[in-house]
Amino acid sequence: MLLAVAGVALLAAGAVFAACGGDDDDSGPEPTTAATKAAPTAAGVTGNGSPQSALGKKINQAKIPQDLANGQAIGKADAKVVVEMYEDFGCPHCLDFTASIEPVLMDEYVATGKVQLVYRYFPLHQITAAAAIGAYCAGEQNQFWAYHRLLFIAQAEANERKGPSLNQAFAPDGLKQLASDLKLDTAKFGDCISSDKAVTAVQADLKSANDLNLPGTPSFVINGKVTDGPASAAEWRKLLDGLLK
Repeated sequence: MLLAVAGVALLAAGAVFAACGGDDDDSGPEPTTAATKAAPTAAGVTGNGSPQSALGKKINQAKIPQDLANGQAIGKADAKVVVEMYEDFGCPHCLDFTASIEPVLMDEYVATGKVQLVYRYFPLHQITAAAAIGAYCAGEQNQFWAYHRLLFIAQAEANERKGPSLNQAFAPDGLKQLASDLKLDTAKFGDCISSDKAVTAVQADLKSANDLNLPGTPSFVINGKVTDGPASAAEWRKLLDGLLK
């Protein structure tokens, strides 16, 4: 079964990419899988896999307040601050953000009801457009954030050659394996990743990114305003605390 990514790839060709880019990687070891059943914690759920890369381990250990998840959004709907994160699942800068900054935002701002995070698809390549479609389809089964975790762990493993390359991990079989690891309905997931509905959803976010003239990934729109993303957790705290006053 083929992913319906051609339309996404065509739209992506018109975007301006500054922060992340490069050719899709087709090298690396043969695919391996990691257990991904979520383990409960006080503030959410962690991954239950066994990634070998440093960043993969950090992402696996991060807590996600799954009870506040609603598709691509996570956090209370009436949160005072809404942070839209335009990202690409193959972007190393997005990977760093997901491993080092996002857990702080989840713990200190999302789980406490202060901030809502919204993931927006901004794929830079056809292979990462496929990953975005997979994430959308996981979201159709209310597992977007758990799947989001697995996709970034897959990137971390590929970058350190401790797992399959992105071309393997983000291929249809790789995406369906991640869905199986999360115990999703794999038949529904398979139908979804080849559907026009999934492509349309990814295209909508990508068009929004282009309309906003976002320079690359990750980019942030906070309370409707394009905002330069702070470089550290301390700077994020300063920015968000100022908006929450």
